[in-house]
Amino acid sequence: MLCLLSGNWLEKEAQANRGDVISKNIQRHLRVEPVKKSAHLLFNLLEFTFFNNSENGSARPFGNSRLLAFLIIAPYVVFCEVMFFRRKRLFVKLKNHVAGTLVVHEESNALYVKSLAVAPGFRRLGVATFILTYVERSAKIIGKKSIELSVLKSNFPAQRLYRRFGFAQKEQKRRSFVLTKRV
Repeated sequence: MLCLLSGNWLEKEAQANRGDVISKNIQRHLRVEPVKKSAHLLFNLLEFTFFNNSENGSARPFGNSRLLAFLIIAPYVVFCEVMFFRRKRLFVKLKNHVAGTLVVHEESNALYVKSLAVAPGFRRLGVATFILTYVERSAKIIGKKSIELSVLKSNFPAQRLYRRFGFAQKEQKRRSFVLTKRV
């Protein structure tokens, strides 16, 4: 379990699998799988790890402190369980490795992305674009008019990705932006 939290485990797994599959077109090899109830704890831990190892801590809602991250992991995992209750949780996998996580829920006219995280070893390979394309396709299938999500103001890499993907600012909150995209 400790190796999961260090972030090194995922990096090593990604490095070991970069050769043949990842160097080609990664999106052809990714798949989305629903998270079983028995894997909710693993999902929450992985999501915490992915956000904790974000670029310069930009995706951490609690700042850049590693000590604070260590102290908050248990409450964060419990909070995620409450926050994601009745939300659709999905693993994005490359072979048997979790490359990303996704949580979505339906609102009246929109499909809302509650959480989107990519494992550090799989960043800048098209995984987030694959996830956003999947969400857009899903929104169309279920008849939603738009996709919405929130992004921290400090998370510049995610903001660039979302804007490139066609998201525009809907509203501004104290620490985040709510972005939307018509489908």
